[in-house]
Amino acid sequence: MHPLETRDVTAASIIRECSDRGKGIDTGNGKAVWLDTPMIEKIGGEGTIEARIPAMMRMFANFGVDIRKEPILIYPTLHYQNGGLDIGTDCMTTNVNNLYVAGEAVGGIHGKNRLMGNSLLDIIVFGRTAGKSAAAKAKDVTVGELTLEHIAKFDKERKAAGIETDKVSPVLLPDYRENI
Repeated sequence: MHPLETRDVTAASIIRECSDRGKGIDTGNGKAVWLDTPMIEKIGGEGTIEARIPAMMRMFANFGVDIRKEPILIYPTLHYQNGGLDIGTDCMTTNVNNLYVAGEAVGGIHGKNRLMGNSLLDIIVFGRTAGKSAAAKAKDVTVGELTLEHIAKFDKERKAAGIETDKVSPVLLPDYRENI
């Protein structure tokens, strides 16, 4: 797979490699594959990574990984799944009253393969609509007492179901630390 493929092609390639072919590297958070990021610089020339994916370069640099010189472990996360919340024309979700959504959290706007860069357009177009609609709705809503009761309720339900985890979410990168 080309290192700068679309998200759906990248995710499908990773899933095929890890699931169908039984390969991949166990990271403790699922199986990952190596993305040959130095190849991006070889194909596109020096500076291609900094020009095309600077945020990714900075993010990995925070972990001491220079993606221009060494490959990186990648695996598909929820970012690669198209879906999201259903909204009406006012950007309020169809199943949670008074919840307004814009950007990548919205589902169905772009179909199965969201084009890269569309999230900015989504935020501008739908964010404006969601903001105006929420402001109008707020005039008619009386806010009750704000509590964190729902968190305690969720913890109680989780414990009753026998679910225990020390996993912190969201997981943004595979764990690069050596297992000792």
